[in-house]
Amino acid sequence: MAKSSKKQFKVQKSAKIILNPEFNLKINNSLWYGIMVVLMILSAIIPYYFIQYAFSINHYYSFPLDDPWIHLQFAKNLAEYGSFSYFKNEVVTSGSTSPLYTFILAAGFFFTKNEMWLSYITGILFFAVSVYFYFKLTHDVFAKENWLAIMASLLFVLEKWLNFISVTGMETTLYILLLVACYYYYRKMNAVLFAVTLGLTLWTRPDAIAFIIALAVDYIFRMYIIMRAPKENSGIRLFANKELIKIGIIFGAIILIYFAMNYFISGSLLPNTYGAKVKYYSAEFRSRADFLKVDVWEYFTESAYILIFIPFVFAVYKLLFDSVRLKYNSLLMPLIFIGGFIFMYWYQLPYAHRFGRYMMPLFPFYILLSVYGGREFFKWLGRYLNDTKLINGLNIILLASAIIYFAVVLNENKELYQDQSRHIYIRQVETAKWLKNNTPQGSIVATHDVGAIAFYSERKVIDVVGLINPEFIQKLNTKDFVGFVEEQIKKQNVNYLAFLKEWFQVVNQNPLFTAGENNFEIMNVYKYEPGKTHILSSEVNGGIEYVSKLLNTKQFKQAEGVLKQLIAMDPNSSLTYYLMAYSYSALGDQKSSEGNLKKALEIFPDYHDAAISLAVLYKTLNNRVEAQKTLETYISRNPGDSIAIKKLNEIRLSFPKDSSENQK
Repeated sequence: MAKSSKKQFKVQKSAKIILNPEFNLKINNSLWYGIMVVLMILSAIIPYYFIQYAFSINHYYSFPLDDPWIHLQFAKNLAEYGSFSYFKNEVVTSGSTSPLYTFILAAGFFFTKNEMWLSYITGILFFAVSVYFYFKLTHDVFAKENWLAIMASLLFVLEKWLNFISVTGMETTLYILLLVACYYYYRKMNAVLFAVTLGLTLWTRPDAIAFIIALAVDYIFRMYIIMRAPKENSGIRLFANKELIKIGIIFGAIILIYFAMNYFISGSLLPNTYGAKVKYYSAEFRSRADFLKVDVWEYFTESAYILIFIPFVFAVYKLLFDSVRLKYNSLLMPLIFIGGFIFMYWYQLPYAHRFGRYMMPLFPFYILLSVYGGREFFKWLGRYLNDTKLINGLNIILLASAIIYFAVVLNENKELYQDQSRHIYIRQVETAKWLKNNTPQGSIVATHDVGAIAFYSERKVIDVVGLINPEFIQKLNTKDFVGFVEEQIKKQNVNYLAFLKEWFQVVNQNPLFTAGENNFEIMNVYKYEPGKTHILSSEVNGGIEYVSKLLNTKQFKQAEGVLKQLIAMDPNSSLTYYLMAYSYSALGDQKSSEGNLKKALEIFPDYHDAAISLAVLYKTLNNRVEAQKTLETYISRNPGDSIAIKKLNEIRLSFPKDSSENQK
C-alpha cells in the first residue's frame, strides 16, 4: 500500500511540472536542430506531393494561375537578351510585380531551361527557408515555452494556402520568407540584416509598404512608452544611433535603387502592375464591404481557421490592453501589420485575387498571434479558476486539434491545385501553343492574360489591361475603354485577339480557336480584321452575362427587357439578337423569334447557331422550303460545317416528298 501511494505521488508531482503555465521541453541543441530540419523537409515534401498528384491526373505540369509565366517571360528575356523586357529585347517595361523574384528566376535559367521545375524548386526552397526563420522566430517569442514554438511552426508548415502557393510559380513564398526573416532580425536588433531584408521586401511586392509602415509605427510607439513609462518598460531595447544610421543608409540605398529602376524603365516609382491592378480592381469593380466580408472575414475564419481565430481575437484584446496601459508588447508589430495591410487593400485595391493570394502573407503572423492568444487565454483561465494544472493540457488539446484539422484540409487542397492547374493549362497554355503553331512569325496578339500566351506562343503580345502596356491604364474602368482598346489594337498593328469571353466578347465573327469547357471562362482566338471585328463594350458584355443568368433560371420576360436595352446600346451585335430570339421562342412568340434570328444572320451570315436555330424554327412551323433555304445559304458560305450538313439532311428526310411538291 505504501509503494502504491509513493508511485501515485510521483505521477502527481510530474503532472504538476508538465502543467505549469510556462514549461520548456528538455531538448538539447542537436534534437532542437533535428526538429527544425524535419519541419523544413516536411515543407518540401508536401508541396512536391501537390505537384505529383496533379501530374498523375492531368499528365502534364502546370500552374493554377497565369501570372507565373509573366515572371518567367521577363526572366527568360533578361537571361537571353540582358533586357528587362517582355518580348525579346523589345517592350522594356516594369511589368513585374516582383523584380527580385524575376532576377532570381533569370539566374536560374542559366542552370536549366525547364521553366516549370525552375519555378517549383524556387517556390519550395523559399518556403523551406521561411520555415527555418519561422522556427527561430517562434522560439524567440516563446522562449520559456519551446513546445509552443514547435506547435506554431507545425501549423505554419501545414497551412494549406502556403503549401498551395509554394508551387504556383509565384513570388509569395519569397515574400513571406523576407517578412518573417525581417521581423526576426528586428526582434534581435540586428541592424544590418534587418535593413537588408526590409529593403528587399519592397523589391518582392509593393504592398510591403504596409510592413515598412508597421515597423516604423511599432518602433515609434516603443520609444514613446519608454519615455512615458520607463520603469514598466526598462528591459526594452532600442537601436543605438549608429545602428539607426546604418539602417537608414542600407535600407535607403536598396529602395532608392528600386524606385530608380522603375522610374527609368516606365516613368513611375512602382511597377506597372501596381497601377493597373489598383485601377482595374477599384471599389467600382468590387465593393469594399464585399472585400471585408468574403476576402477577409470568410477567408480567415473558414474550416480549419475556426480553431485559431478565437485565440487570435484574445491576442488582439491582450495587445490593445497592454498598449493602453503603456506596457510594450513585442507582438504589437504583427498586429499593426495585419490591420494596416488589410486596410491598405480595403482602401486601395479591395480584391484578394484568386485563392486569396494577396492575403496569404498574413498567415505567418496570424498563426503566431493565435498561438500567443491561446497561451494568454489559458493562463487567464487558470488564474480565474485558481487551477493552473489544466491550462497547458487544454492548450495542447486546442493546438493538436488545429494541427489535425490543418492536415485534413491540406490534403483536400491538393485536389483544388490539380483542378485549377488543369483549368489554366487547357485555356492559356493550349491557346499559346495553338498561336505558336498556327500564326505567322512576327504576328502580334492582343490579350488580357499575358503570361502563358506570351511565354509559349513566342509572339509579341499587347496587354489590353495594362500590366505590360501601361498606356491602357488611363482608360481602365471607363465607359470608352473598349473603344480605346480598339484604337490601340489598330495603332499597334495587332493581328490576333485572344480573349476570355467574360472579359472581352467578340461578335459577328467566328473564332479560329476555342479553349475551355463547361461554358465557363472560354478562351477564343480571333483574326483581327479592321472594320469587321466587333468587340462589345463592357456594359453590353456585362449585360449579356446577366441575361445568360436570367435565361438559365427561365426568367425569359426579364431577359427580354434587358435585351431590348442592350440592342439600343449596340444594334450591331448578332449575339444580342440571337439571345432575344431564344427568349421569344421560350415565351411562345415564334414570329418575333424568327425576326430576331433573321436579323442576327443579316449582321453575321456565318452565324452557325443562328442558322441552325432558324432552320429548326421553320421545321417546327412545317416550312420545309425556308428551312432548307436557310441551311443551304449558310452551307454555301461554310461548306465544311458538318453539323449544318447533317441538320440539312435531317430536315430533308423529315418531310414527305408530296409535302415538298405541295410547298413548291
